[in-house]
Amino acid sequence: MTSLYLCYFPLSEPLVQTQVIPYLSALAAEGIGIVLLTFEPNPPRGARKEEIRERLARQGIAWYCLRYHKRPSLPATLWDVLTGTVYAACLIQRHRVSVVHARSHVPAAMAFLLRQLFGVKMLFDVRGLLAEEYEDAGVWRRNDIKFKLTKRMERKCLDAADAIVVLTERVKTMLRDGSGINGTPMAVIPCCVDVDKFRVDAQLAQVLREQLGLRDKTVLLYLGKLGSWYMAAEMVDFFAVACEMIPNLHFLILTQSDHALARVELARRGIGAEAFTLTTVAPDDVPLYLTAADVGISFIRPCFSKIASSPTKIGEYLAAGLPIVSNTGIGDCDALLRENNVGVLVEEFTDKAYRAAVAQLQNLLADRENVRRRCRAVAEQHLSLQHVGRKRYRAVYDLLRS
Repeated sequence: MTSLYLCYFPLSEPLVQTQVIPYLSALAAEGIGIVLLTFEPNPPRGARKEEIRERLARQGIAWYCLRYHKRPSLPATLWDVLTGTVYAACLIQRHRVSVVHARSHVPAAMAFLLRQLFGVKMLFDVRGLLAEEYEDAGVWRRNDIKFKLTKRMERKCLDAADAIVVLTERVKTMLRDGSGINGTPMAVIPCCVDVDKFRVDAQLAQVLREQLGLRDKTVLLYLGKLGSWYMAAEMVDFFAVACEMIPNLHFLILTQSDHALARVELARRGIGAEAFTLTTVAPDDVPLYLTAADVGISFIRPCFSKIASSPTKIGEYLAAGLPIVSNTGIGDCDALLRENNVGVLVEEFTDKAYRAAVAQLQNLLADRENVRRRCRAVAEQHLSLQHVGRKRYRAVYDLLRS
């Protein structure tokens, strides 16, 4: 059985490195042939391209790429769909592909055409509610042609798919109840992490704390992008309130976004340089930095489209043993944190709500070692690449094989 995985992101995208490649490598280890097609703004050439291809081949992945076109938006995307479909058709013939696995909506449009042309099975890995995300971000309106085309295409792809993967139970329920998708197999596979990577030696973590000047600090950590969906101002506000209640609190911010955004918000609240560390770290160093912290924070703008969201950082925090401060309304996170007592939920973005959350957080910090063990156990049970992601994807592929 060979699968062609269509990904409308470049290999360098962090989610491709933390999600796509590990999942595909795991499926390859299960004996499934994997062909990966990515779209690159700056496609690698020559020796660099061959080095990447050989590295992925050692993981059982045959990699190909096309150039990604950004502007003008709609014509560029339609062009990518057309060229992607033609190129994918060649890969189907070359590798005798039997399943086309589409990651999100644009690849799903290609998979839809390929299913009509070649009769291959189609796996629609939804990832999110694309049109609603653009609407919630204020980029599209419901009467825009882009919104209407995306929803129409989504409907056709959902109807045509031989199997569907979503990230949350909430969006599965919505699609079953609201979209009439009853007969198509649908699996919930959240964004999982390689839990073993986060089993860092405690002594190494302590050395890092010493190097960062955090020996006697309680460390609140944020990992990921800032701006857009990721609420830098509100997280800084929470930190400022928490500093009033937790002595020696330090904010460790690990982001690939422009640091100026965080600095502006920290200055707005009068937070001095001694109270925070703002840096960018290599992906391989993330587990060490997380293990050196005490609490993880994740504020994502709550809106309708986020019922379909499964933040990767949630699994990473828990795998590192960190209890989580999160706002409500994001995917299945509310239930995960409440039912397992591995974090606190902020109901609204006010100082009063922040103080209530910090009071709950202090109880978790008072039982730190037990909480760390509980966080890791929850990651193993619910968000493990090996124990959850790999097994559920394999089950989906077994259905498609039959």
